[in-house]
Amino acid sequence: MSLIAPTKTVDVPNWVTYPDHDWLTITPEEAGLDPVKYAAWLEGLQVTGASFGGEDHSRNRYGAVFTRGGYLVQAWGDRQYQHQTASVGKALTWVVLGVAVEDGLLDPDEPIHKSWTGEGALSHPHKYLTEGHHETLTWRHLVGRRDESVHWGGFPFEIGNRWREQRTGLEAADAVPEIPAWANWTGDPFFDCYSHAEPGTHGLYSSAGFWRLGQALTAVWGRDIKDVLQERLFDAIGIPAERWGWLTGREVKEQKNFYPTIPDSYTYLDPPYEIDGHVVRSGPGWVVMSASDLARFGHLNATRGIWKGERIINADWLRGHSGGNKSGVSGESEQFTALGVVTTAGLPDYAHAIDTRSILPDDIFVRPVHRTKRSLDQNRFKLPKASE
Repeated sequence: MSLIAPTKTVDVPNWVTYPDHDWLTITPEEAGLDPVKYAAWLEGLQVTGASFGGEDHSRNRYGAVFTRGGYLVQAWGDRQYQHQTASVGKALTWVVLGVAVEDGLLDPDEPIHKSWTGEGALSHPHKYLTEGHHETLTWRHLVGRRDESVHWGGFPFEIGNRWREQRTGLEAADAVPEIPAWANWTGDPFFDCYSHAEPGTHGLYSSAGFWRLGQALTAVWGRDIKDVLQERLFDAIGIPAERWGWLTGREVKEQKNFYPTIPDSYTYLDPPYEIDGHVVRSGPGWVVMSASDLARFGHLNATRGIWKGERIINADWLRGHSGGNKSGVSGESEQFTALGVVTTAGLPDYAHAIDTRSILPDDIFVRPVHRTKRSLDQNRFKLPKASE
């Protein structure tokens, strides 16, 4: 049984548009929202910069964007603020895998070792993708299902310093230490970064597995996967290369205080850090992007891969994702809303990775988007030039 169910196709209604060099802004009424209920919903929020692991996002160093039908409806903080967005990058790693499938570079249901074994590059022979449980490890095992947040590759932990305490890194800090019954434990996250169980038998959220996925994808593409993403997706949806970044695994590993109060968080990030001269981006996440641009990707999710009438990518390889530092991206195809969030606290709890509903309650939506002539004229004069 496939771990990725086919995505329902949708018809994009004619009231949905797409941003050019920036979003056009519309009023809540034009967005088809009940203005009274929407105002009450906004009043109930206390939106601020988030704080995770000692990150400081005070003084407007955060941003969130809510769109409907391809128009900007609401922004909080600084919508152009850029910061690493923790696990949000997993959604983009899905895309890199998806276009590799579309190009015939790999079969997602075949063992990864048929494309890359890691022999002579990974740090220990027991990590080679021809050894142990890796023998049946497929690409789909490492990405998991679209409708859940666990992965099925048998990589047993999330944060390196917690693993030393016999934790996966997913528990609360004051939880009783416990490792999965199916995992071996040496106390060394670097040594233990491998598949400990038969793939497909145990679901667990694990950035360690996504790191291995990033390495394997870099080997298969034979190029920097950031360039792949730029060429195959971001050029099409209007995010220029100079406007976003993606930390490499080496950069994350070498920052002992990547999260200031959680030292040695990602000690499991093992070599290779370059493959055939190409840096290995951090498949587990750590994409640096603004909320405004994240919302573009969210809007592509809402339209199920369609942009300005053209299919950019098969919708099976699109999903949102949350980041542990209160970042996230999502888009849904009922009301055609999208959300881009960078280090922002105070919005409703929202599981970007699996949610197919809007952040707004259903009763706030009263009609499709309908722009007025006055709004059209106002936006025409307010838009910055493309070079700005």
